[in-house]
Amino acid sequence: MAERSQTAPEAGNLGRVDQVSEFEYDLFIRPDTCNPRFRVWFNFTVENVKESQRVIFNIVNFSKTKSLYRDGMAPMVKSTSRPKWQRLPPKNVYYYRCPDHRKNYVMSFAFCFDREEDIYQFAYCYPYTYTRFQHYLDSLQKRNMDYFFREQLGQSVQQRQLDLLTITSPENLREGAEQKVVFITGRVHPGETPSSFVCQGIIDFLISQHPVARVLREHLVFKIAPMLNPDGVYLGNYRCSLMGFDLNRHWLDPSPWAHPTLHGVKQLIVQMYNDPKTSLEFYIDIHAHSTMMNGFMYGNIFEDEERFQRQAIFPKLLCQNAEDFSYSSTSFNRDAVKAGTGRRFLGGLLDHTSYCYTLEVSFYSYIIGGTTAAVPYTEEAYMKLGRNVARTFLDYYRLNPMVEKVAIPMPRLRKEKPPPYKCPLLRGSASNYPNGKGDKKSSVNHRDPSNSF
Repeated sequence: MAERSQTAPEAGNLGRVDQVSEFEYDLFIRPDTCNPRFRVWFNFTVENVKESQRVIFNIVNFSKTKSLYRDGMAPMVKSTSRPKWQRLPPKNVYYYRCPDHRKNYVMSFAFCFDREEDIYQFAYCYPYTYTRFQHYLDSLQKRNMDYFFREQLGQSVQQRQLDLLTITSPENLREGAEQKVVFITGRVHPGETPSSFVCQGIIDFLISQHPVARVLREHLVFKIAPMLNPDGVYLGNYRCSLMGFDLNRHWLDPSPWAHPTLHGVKQLIVQMYNDPKTSLEFYIDIHAHSTMMNGFMYGNIFEDEERFQRQAIFPKLLCQNAEDFSYSSTSFNRDAVKAGTGRRFLGGLLDHTSYCYTLEVSFYSYIIGGTTAAVPYTEEAYMKLGRNVARTFLDYYRLNPMVEKVAIPMPRLRKEKPPPYKCPLLRGSASNYPNGKGDKKSSVNHRDPSNSF
């Protein structure tokens, strides 16, 4: 048979193909670079097919046993003539323990090719590549919005950009101005592509002319590092960096040469923490979850009961704004295994006016309250969750009355002016931060319509 499978050009992952029979293939995921433990993300193309050719693909070496494939999740597919990603019908997907592969769990899916001239692409979830991300930021930068700044905070091991976005009214960046900062990060785990769609939803809303967005820009400074692991994203890793590190376990003492993107972000956060004019009020790290439904959050546990209760306010408000967000799945913990995460480290560093969360969203679907039907996420649904995250800050800071006073303005062109914190000024280890800071100022209290293949 002339059919040919190969890894996708960017963010691709396909390690090996074994032909079982004329109509069946065993596919092996390539492990993360320099780390054989993680084998989940796949993204590959198939070409040189025959019309009406039916094939079974078996992905045989997943590193996880629990999977949303048991709950109806299906791989994504698109082709040259149909470039919109779609989910395969769940009835064509099987997830089972296979005696032929050391009793590993195998995901098999049946597919019928229908156009000989097409190249088909299959993926674990909607891909969101480093190149797509750069094109997106380039397009925003060309709009010359006076409330949007993009800077390069550092570079990865392979010299890819670590982008930092600042979204706020220019008045908040004038010298001596006090700042309430919301810091958001994404894609520390490169295979968790929904993180980028959620992050883009947040950015698109905050830069819009929506009255809520304008009020948020007037009152808050949003700092967003949307892609913390650009090398892992480009290489098609699931969890690790180029050198095989799970960056979300190295916040305690990131190395400037082994974890340069994490080191740069941590230096900036510590510098803002040391600035008496800056109140770092929120840190939200966006992830995707491979075994749970809906969006939900992880928070920290504090001895101070009042602080613990205040921490629950934001996820409760988000639950009211987003039908796909589940407060019942939200949990607060201090597991030892999570000690090196951004949420845990910064929750210990920052003072009692700051709240640190991990925002998780399912790779597969959400269940609307009062129903049992799973609604698969689309790219748009992930971005809608991002918009709802942004809107929730309006409720948290009780800024709703301000929205009615806002008139629709003409967009202003930006005067070229670098944002603050152009380069972190700290010297030495990023883990050197002062203990016993004084209190800072308190905070105000569908289914995809596309036809299936």
